[in-house]
Amino acid sequence: MSQPDIETGITPEAVEPVEPVEPVEPVDYAIEAEGIRVTYRPITAKIPLLGKVMGGKGTVVNALDGVSISVPVGTSIGVLGRNGAGKSTLLRVIAGTLKPDAGVVRIRGRISTLLSLGSGFNGDLTGRRNVWLGCLATGLSRDETEALVDPILEFSELQEAADRPLNTYSSGMVARLAFAIGTSMQPDILLIDEILAVGDESFRDKSRDAMKSLVERAGNLVIASHRLKVFRELCQEVVWIDRGKVMDAGEPRYVIKEYRKFIKAGIV
Repeated sequence: MSQPDIETGITPEAVEPVEPVEPVEPVDYAIEAEGIRVTYRPITAKIPLLGKVMGGKGTVVNALDGVSISVPVGTSIGVLGRNGAGKSTLLRVIAGTLKPDAGVVRIRGRISTLLSLGSGFNGDLTGRRNVWLGCLATGLSRDETEALVDPILEFSELQEAADRPLNTYSSGMVARLAFAIGTSMQPDILLIDEILAVGDESFRDKSRDAMKSLVERAGNLVIASHRLKVFRELCQEVVWIDRGKVMDAGEPRYVIKEYRKFIKAGIV
């Protein structure tokens, strides 16, 4: 038998072997938002007399109040909440179109955004011309754009309307064109705000397939919607926001269940 250690009195045989610890793989995040705060002053605060008439106190409102989310590479995230909860504001901050009053956003990859129906389109120009301008605005070359125009029109099912002014299109047609342009960029990160609520069911199915393909390519999807079915079909995680704060986050089925309880309780 081995002699005990002079200082500890413990023999080597008495020491339990230590299991080797597997190294933890670092997580690569496509989006990291930390402590995001966005405030605004209601119109009653900007016009004192109106505030007195309407009984407003002129307080500052937090559109986002310390919101933090992290999106690992190759993940699809849903943003859930009531109207005015802060969903659209959060997506605009991530997209870089709205500067927060506080907090930090780190983005790794190229972003394509579908945050408002027809944003950036010119109604006096044809659908085809808007496709050209939309692609060039993202930094694509003329050759790259030319190669994408016909596939975009085909995906949006607007070949026959391509040479009509955009202001003759229905809202569903504009939505299809915007989505086709946004996904054709092969972005690393796609941000979508409610646009899938517009258009017929067949186009929604096509859109879902395109978004699933994006995530399968290790791309990222962040989508805000009122259609809970979208979260179940497309998202690995859902973030629930209310009054500018994160209420819960996790597996879609669980978060949706808690959200429904909240709505049913009629909490204001």
